[in-house]
Formats: sequence, structure tokens, C-alpha cells
Amino acid sequence: IHIHTLKNQIKSKNPPSFNKNHMDFQNRGGARAGSAGAAGIQDANIERRERLRKLALETIDITKDPYFMRNHLGTYECRLCLTLHPNEGSYLAHTQGKKHQTNLARRQARESKDQQVVP
Repeated sequence: IHIHTLKNQIKSKNPPSFNKNHMDFQNRGGARAGSAGAAGIQDANIERRERLRKLALETIDITKDPYFMRNHLGTYECRLCLTLHPNEGSYLAHTQGKKHQTNLARRQARESKDQQVVP
């Protein structure tokens, strides 16, 4: 770049590195790892979980669940898996989880095996 060009750019208040067609992505969300992109995903996951919890509370009657128990501390207990849960939504999420489902399958397999032996 010539000196005359630099002087003209300074007079016109356009620095030499300024390019009107180039966008600066440096301070945008997701520009660097851990900057802002993950928070958006995290918020979406929290929102999704809350939506599913509310839907489950409306559709599932946990009073009919044979493994559901409220203890003297006010927390909820799964008698099948021996887990403690601070609220009903957490218990319902647990009932959809891998641990509870495998324990249910194990219990049903054991009961069906016992019924075949008894008669």
C-alpha cells in the first residue's frame, strides 16, 4: 500500500484493514469452544426436560405405581431400585431411565420364571 493511499484512507476515516464486505465473527456466540453455543444447547435441554416432566405429571398417575413411596423426609423413593428423588418429576424421569427399566425387566423375568415352576 502506498503512503498516499494510507493518507487518503485515514482522511476518509476508513482504516486500511476495514472491509465493508467482511463480517467480524470474533465476538459472536459459538465462535470459540465454550463461548456461547453450548449455553444455547444447554438451555434447550433444560427446557425440553421441563416440558417432558410436566407432560408426564399430567398423563401418568404415580399413585398407582407399586414402587412409588413418599418417605418421612418428604422425598420420593423407588422401592424397586432403592433410589431417592427430591420431587415427583425426578421420580418420573427415573422411571423412564435405563436403571429402572432393566430392574423392571429383571423383576418380570424372575416372576414369570417363578410362575412356571409353581404349577
